[in-house]
Amino acid sequence: MNRFWPVCWYCGETYEIEPIYTCRHCNGTMDIHYEYKEIFSKAYFEPLSNAAWSDIWRFRELLPIWPERSTVTLGEGGTPLIRTLNILNIANNQSLWLKLESVNPTLAFKDRPLAVAMTAAAQFGLKEVVCASTGNTGVAAAAYAARAGLRCTIYVPEGTPEEKRSAMEQYGAVLHTVAGHYSDAYKVAEEMALERQAFNLTSTYMNPYAVEGNKTVAYELAFQLGKVPDWIIVPIGAGPLLSGIYKGFKEMRLAGFTDKLPRMAGVQAEGCAPIVKAFQAGEADVQPWSGPAQTIASGIADPLLTYPADGTRTLSVIRESEGMALAIADAELIRYRRLLAEREGVLAELSSVTAVAAAAHMQQTGLLEQNATVVSIVTGHGLKDMSAAINHTKGSVL
Repeated sequence: MNRFWPVCWYCGETYEIEPIYTCRHCNGTMDIHYEYKEIFSKAYFEPLSNAAWSDIWRFRELLPIWPERSTVTLGEGGTPLIRTLNILNIANNQSLWLKLESVNPTLAFKDRPLAVAMTAAAQFGLKEVVCASTGNTGVAAAAYAARAGLRCTIYVPEGTPEEKRSAMEQYGAVLHTVAGHYSDAYKVAEEMALERQAFNLTSTYMNPYAVEGNKTVAYELAFQLGKVPDWIIVPIGAGPLLSGIYKGFKEMRLAGFTDKLPRMAGVQAEGCAPIVKAFQAGEADVQPWSGPAQTIASGIADPLLTYPADGTRTLSVIRESEGMALAIADAELIRYRRLLAEREGVLAELSSVTAVAAAAHMQQTGLLEQNATVVSIVTGHGLKDMSAAINHTKGSVL
């Protein structure tokens, strides 16, 4: 029996290990299942909890790769977790921690899923990868494709920060700008991947192998904190990072390593918040964002126009965890970006700052329990969109 296999997240149809994106029966997105009984029969997490700190590949038995094959890696994972000291007036023995995904090799959390997906592409014998990206996925795809020796073509929407475009080109990727927003680039990348028989690395739930890399954040957090946090706050567009982290903790519970799961908070920008809108309305399904996507947080500005089911999948995880979804105004992003840098020494990408601003909102409005341990995921480095922040604040007084 295979150690892992793709399964439709919606209807449960099982497939062979192959480059697959959607279910052939219901068109649902895919998940990866594992032979957990065999893996966890060896008390899987206990020896790892005391192991020397390393990268995501210490958890390779819970990643969809063949154990005898080499990995495509730049040393991703093993990122710092720091406790905030000055940014919030924390009370009632509450604590806020920052998981600094911004120090991964390409300065964003996308290195985890892209390392796994690029390893899968190499193992499938593919020669080319394609993706749509607002920036961080494209940068990571270009870097890891270069490492793997694969061709890389990236489709970016208008408004993608110049810093990210330049990085993609420096890594040798072929870059195409698509008129419109992220959903337009998504459609073009999907069509071109099929036409060119390339592996589609678009960072929604499109590639189930990529999504698995996000689980490693959960494993690291449990070891770094020595416990499961009460809340994990995650910036979300379509939301695979949030879902991946929660799946990682569910695997740890299944292994008997913990009996607790965190509550998940998904954060979007007010100018493009389809998942938050559905959550607040009590809807079961997410609808595409009806208005223009107007926010400086370009990394999470996903209106979900052609794949709202991705948002529904994330929403279901938020509700399963008894969590919440909330939106942050651009003015607050600019404010907390400056505060985070000046008071904690952390320069974060504007999209990442949503997780810190959301923690402040939850604390100030009494949404955090007494003694709550909260982790905000800093998904990207501020150098990735510095020009956008500068242009937005010119002539402003903060």
